[in-house]
Amino acid sequence: MTVSRGRSARNVILVLLVALALAPPVVKGHTAELASTGSATMLFGSAPDAPDGQLQAIVDEVVGDLPGTWGVAVKKLDTGQFAAFNADEQQVSASLYKMWVLAELYRQAEAGIVDLDSYATVTGADAYYDSMFGDLRLPEGNSITLRRAAYMMVTVSDNTAALLLVRILGPDNINRLMQRNGLTDSILDWSGSGDNLTTPSDVLREMELLAASRLVSASASKEMVEIMLDQQVNNLAAPGLPAGTPFAHKHGALDGLLHNAGIVYGPSGPFVFVVMSSDLNSYSTAYENMPELMRRVYAYFNDRPSSPALYFPQTRQTVGHDYLKFWHSHGGVDAFGYPIGPEQMHGGVMSQQFERARFEWHKESAKDGGVQPGVVLGLVGRERAEQLGLAWADEEDASGGRFFAETRQNVPDAFYEFWVDRGGERVFGLPIAPVAEMENQSDGKTYLTQWFERARLELHPEEPVGRQVILGALGTELAAHP
Repeated sequence: MTVSRGRSARNVILVLLVALALAPPVVKGHTAELASTGSATMLFGSAPDAPDGQLQAIVDEVVGDLPGTWGVAVKKLDTGQFAAFNADEQQVSASLYKMWVLAELYRQAEAGIVDLDSYATVTGADAYYDSMFGDLRLPEGNSITLRRAAYMMVTVSDNTAALLLVRILGPDNINRLMQRNGLTDSILDWSGSGDNLTTPSDVLREMELLAASRLVSASASKEMVEIMLDQQVNNLAAPGLPAGTPFAHKHGALDGLLHNAGIVYGPSGPFVFVVMSSDLNSYSTAYENMPELMRRVYAYFNDRPSSPALYFPQTRQTVGHDYLKFWHSHGGVDAFGYPIGPEQMHGGVMSQQFERARFEWHKESAKDGGVQPGVVLGLVGRERAEQLGLAWADEEDASGGRFFAETRQNVPDAFYEFWVDRGGERVFGLPIAPVAEMENQSDGKTYLTQWFERARLELHPEEPVGRQVILGALGTELAAHP
């Protein structure tokens, strides 16, 4: 695939129209290359909780009789398989609170309130805690970018960097972010008179929101995950994973307390793993049992095939197996709509039609990797365009967008960001038309639209900011005109 930037004034206008109506500002420093890390280390949806008795038995067996206070929450995101142990019991968060700080930092960066590449100066109050314990990396008077402070706060759990960021962001703003996202049992107590508290359930939800790009935007989520993947403290749950398994995580440690929480990107799909332990008489209890729990959970998810299925009463259809995993992983109903037909052969390929897409099983595509490597969207964009007799002239390489030499079309930056964040060429194919206003046959309204081989992207200004790019209902249209 060849993508370049170009020089057309017409395209600049279209770019501005889309960008003004679309998502919040892109975090400074974000690149398309970072956004294209792929579904193996990023997820765009997650399944509802589905309590799993066998998974629950593993959790109970490992932690049920351990001394101290233990809390566990585990969830396989694409299938929803879920288990918990004392998951709603509050414990002192220790350094897990730093994930709340990280999320608020990226939220404010996207809103233009802070600049990740601006510098801040370390105060004596920022450095006090690390100075007292002889662990000071950032002495008073040092200047550091907010981006670097965030990296140090997570990867080496630097307290000075964390206190600096809380001071700049505001503890009340961090608490509001948690409350807005349903983390109602978590509190950042910056008064000095209480503890920061959370529960395994809240931590799991935060990790799930991050993995699904619902805590902050997809591009900001990717940057946060990249920081967590570079975690330098890997002596708690991580030893229970096979070597090289990506684990985006954060630990917490205080007297008598050890926590570990994060997203494991295993070959069968990602899962969130949260284990919190307090009132420990010996740290060895945690160091022995956290890896054991991780080992058994990982094996349960990856050593046996899982074949989930879900019935949709809205359309009286069932989606199963890898189609359901793909549907959940790439946005669910918001992205693809509901299934409108059963699995059936289409052009010699096993397929299932959805309102906005057609899922197809292509064994040969497995070489491309990913969580569900055999699932590919059908060429519904090309097929519907041919039905309507639409054809488009080649475009010149134009300014302000991305030019695809293979199809001679430009994609405005905002549409391009959506395209990259949601799977790029593998999911949507290449652009086959320029951006133009077009009447939508589903509702009779006119939207800014661009056709791709496997989708039609539409800008719906009536939707919330950040969710205004929607796939057109090509599956429904094709079903109505067989």
